[in-house]
Amino acid sequence: MSEADGTMAESKRDQAYNYLREQIVLCTIKPGEALDEKRAAAELGFSRMPVREAVNKLAEEHLVSIFPSRGVIVNQISLADFQEMLDVRLLIEPYLLHLAMPRVERCDLEEFRDAMISRIDNPEVEADSFGHDFDYTFHMYFARKAGSRYLTSLMSTLMTQSQRIRFFSAVAPERITESYREHVAIIDAVLAGDEAAAVEAIRTHLNNTREGYLRISRAQESFFRA
Repeated sequence: MSEADGTMAESKRDQAYNYLREQIVLCTIKPGEALDEKRAAAELGFSRMPVREAVNKLAEEHLVSIFPSRGVIVNQISLADFQEMLDVRLLIEPYLLHLAMPRVERCDLEEFRDAMISRIDNPEVEADSFGHDFDYTFHMYFARKAGSRYLTSLMSTLMTQSQRIRFFSAVAPERITESYREHVAIIDAVLAGDEAAAVEAIRTHLNNTREGYLRISRAQESFFRA
């Protein structure tokens, strides 16, 4: 395979992965439902190979399980895994912030802040994918600025799982507004150069996220497991 062919194949794998990941995160394919590889390949206009490789990556991220007899099933959201995920985020995000603070761009943070302020009092705040994508983009911004590819990869996996639960935030709209205010508090502390306040704001945000998502799980029990 030439270098160009390899790049094209990788691009198709990435496209298939991003397409299927979005289907799972936004619950187009719901927890417990089958993921039809043949149908996905047809929708994308690809052969089965890049779709199969994308599915293998989703399995590595615990988004799907592959069964020889049943095919590919979208995993339910594990509350135990969720609790562990938040514990890990509480450990690593303050460190990522510490590494990122000398590297963040003021204009980026101001852009984030403006976007959140514009949504805080908007009752249609989650009418599109803004909230799901924004939360991922915001937290991954600090992870990437930290400059550790291992921690960036770990954060991406953790944030993908968070996005799945965030999809159900419509059942707790007050949490959406709280979350935006908490993001603004993080940004304000970083812009002020106050690392201690920024770390405290991140910890407050993650602890509130835990409580909010547990409320969501009680309202959407069929999609969650212990």
